[in-house]
Amino acid sequence: MNNSDNQKTTREELQMLTFSLDNVSYGVNVHQVREVKNFQGVTPVPYAPSYVKGVTNLRGQVIPVIDLRKRFGMVDTKDAENAGIMVIVQDKQPIGVMVDSVMEVLTLSKDDIEANPDSLTTVKSNAVIGVAKHDKDLIILLDLLKVVSKDNLEIAKGFEIETQAKP
Repeated sequence: MNNSDNQKTTREELQMLTFSLDNVSYGVNVHQVREVKNFQGVTPVPYAPSYVKGVTNLRGQVIPVIDLRKRFGMVDTKDAENAGIMVIVQDKQPIGVMVDSVMEVLTLSKDDIEANPDSLTTVKSNAVIGVAKHDKDLIILLDLLKVVSKDNLEIAKGFEIETQAKP
């Protein structure tokens, strides 16, 4: 395989970090996730929206943690001990995204990814970028930055996720 063939193959593949919510597999572009950590508890914040689990300390920095189950309107689970937190950065502000479990990084061919059909698209589903076929499984592909975007979050009075870096 010559060098141009190798570059062509690389462009036709995406690396996705996969995770689960309610036994459904999801994937996000690995470039959106800064790090993954085990759930070590959060401090609840009064008047926070229901999908904001609270805040946690990440190496001396207090960051909000969004419970993706609640964000998607799923039933809450009591098994938070096995949960994982994916730390993303939006507008230079780290945000924790809590999921049931973080699984693995998969390399998916663009040929195995289908964009969202118009019949499944709603105003709230703009964060869903498609569905990937991997072995016998289907993986819902998300744009996590859109999921936690200030424009897509209903902010409660008294609590707002800060997206501007402090000087």
